[in-house]
Amino acid sequence: MTEPSQIVGNYEFLGIVDRPKAGVTYKVRNLTTGEFEVLRTLPGASYGDPESLERLLREIRIHTRLSHPNIVAFHDAPELDGCVVMTAEFVEGTTVAELCRPGPLLSSEAVRVICDVLSGLEEAHALGIVHRGITAEHVIVTPSGLVKLGGFGLAKPETDVMLTKAGAVLGDARYMSPEQVMGVGALDGKADLYSVGVLLFQMLTGKVPFDSPNDYDIMVAQVSKQPPRPSSLNPGIAPELERIVLTALAKKPEQRFAGAREFRMALEALQGPVGETAAAPEQTISDAWVPRFLVRAEAKGLGRTALVLGLLGVAGLIVLVLLAMH
Repeated sequence: MTEPSQIVGNYEFLGIVDRPKAGVTYKVRNLTTGEFEVLRTLPGASYGDPESLERLLREIRIHTRLSHPNIVAFHDAPELDGCVVMTAEFVEGTTVAELCRPGPLLSSEAVRVICDVLSGLEEAHALGIVHRGITAEHVIVTPSGLVKLGGFGLAKPETDVMLTKAGAVLGDARYMSPEQVMGVGALDGKADLYSVGVLLFQMLTGKVPFDSPNDYDIMVAQVSKQPPRPSSLNPGIAPELERIVLTALAKKPEQRFAGAREFRMALEALQGPVGETAAAPEQTISDAWVPRFLVRAEAKGLGRTALVLGLLGVAGLIVLVLLAMH
């Protein structure tokens, strides 16, 4: 639509943030407020396509209904060069996809992020809005730890069965629920819960349950194969947490959680550390030698110095016993 540093209307275009299948997302500066925003527009030719334009208008209508601290905030729907665009808050942070690139996250951190995602979904589902496009790229964690869910480009009301042609499958196959892959009937919020289950699996293991260069193979697996147990990829995952992940990834919607709130409450009910395995890059040299049970004890509030001194005392006692025996 425009080049970086170019001014169009009330916006200074600073660069491209993303190129989704149906549009381009720019980082812009609102010249009135001075604030950074994201601006989403369709490719020029798509404005002549009624279906593409209606998708953008539907996304705008959906965003105007959503207001939650864990959902990217909608700003405006102005016209630029005679074309409707959508602006929203610019979230400075790191996507979950980037966070998972080095490997699995701490279970406690994964649970915290997913609880915030589910909190945002509670708001959307209460309004009858199904996201349909939850991926690791659409969840951003700010430097302060705030979690924001975006990527509502495929979202639609549960009652809206239009705009998706028969046989058309939209979205990232790695995160699709079996019912979304099959494309039969209207989707409800439980399809999103499956996608969140994939996201939680990825954060805990560093991998999605099913992956392949071929989307068709992934979709077949989503429908017909059971996911691997997360603990088979990361032995540090607690059994209770693994059960929650596998419940969210149940093939049949009725076997998953009843809703986002039930899913979130199950995670929040976990007591104590829910896992100790961190991504390898997070491990420092000074931490590398510390025995695993010391990490667990420290997580329970015991000081590491006190524990090490205790170990040295025990070692000294053993040495004295051995000397007496000789």
